[in-house]
Amino acid sequence: MSTPRRAIDDGDWNMAFLFPDEVAEARSRTGLVILPLAPIEWHGPHLAMGCDPLLAHAFARRIARDLESPYFPPLFVGTERERRPGTLTALGFSSTDYIEGMDFPANTVKSAYIPEDVFSLVVRSTVDALTRRMGFRHVVVVNGHGADNQRGVLDRLCAEYNADGARRLMWVYPGFPRSLVAGSIGHATAEESSMLMAMWPGCVDVSRLPPSGPLRNIDHAVVDGDTFDGASTPDFTVRTDQDPRLHTDAQIGQKFVEEAAREAVADIRAWCGAGG
Repeated sequence: MSTPRRAIDDGDWNMAFLFPDEVAEARSRTGLVILPLAPIEWHGPHLAMGCDPLLAHAFARRIARDLESPYFPPLFVGTERERRPGTLTALGFSSTDYIEGMDFPANTVKSAYIPEDVFSLVVRSTVDALTRRMGFRHVVVVNGHGADNQRGVLDRLCAEYNADGARRLMWVYPGFPRSLVAGSIGHATAEESSMLMAMWPGCVDVSRLPPSGPLRNIDHAVVDGDTFDGASTPDFTVRTDQDPRLHTDAQIGQKFVEEAAREAVADIRAWCGAGG
């Protein structure tokens, strides 16, 4: 009888599919484990609800292959806060509206956000399990969700875990190279749609958006990065160059992912010495 093909045979270092001796060997060799996480969240009608954790999962898998280190099965968790008045008016809402994250009133399904303190406890408990119980020296979080308070939690945890000079915890974005992060990142626009199409082709269907006409922010919760920065269009619509109906391209998405992976792997190796 032939031996069944395993995930690791294709370079997939998902810890759930590794045997204990394989985990122990990698831990001894690099001391590194990768932790992908992000919440189930509305990303317009054209992207799967798991867009962020799926991107985090795929990116963790991609960099783990180069680092030859395991990644923990993805945590589908994340947090959000109410939108600031300035952001609300840029989106086309009233400054007094209460909107949490991307849960706009017109959405048919809400996002699975959890409270910030609970999110912090989940991440802390998982990092403790990976370091204090399992013996890994370095944890790299692949954070697929860009909420200010989620990033704040991760920044505070990194400062705490690394306070004594040890390099125990860091976090990176999935698939966003520095050339994109340096500018404004949109939500469910062409860039993110392209990356999801590259990594999970069955999770993008732009035909679920209206076939023509401007995309109003408040109608679909599809928002370009400039609008998040307060520079909205006069009619509060997605800019044409970020319209996912016009510019979603898996090849471009794959290019972004590969560029971001090269940057992340270099940064992680420099940070903790993993992989030589």
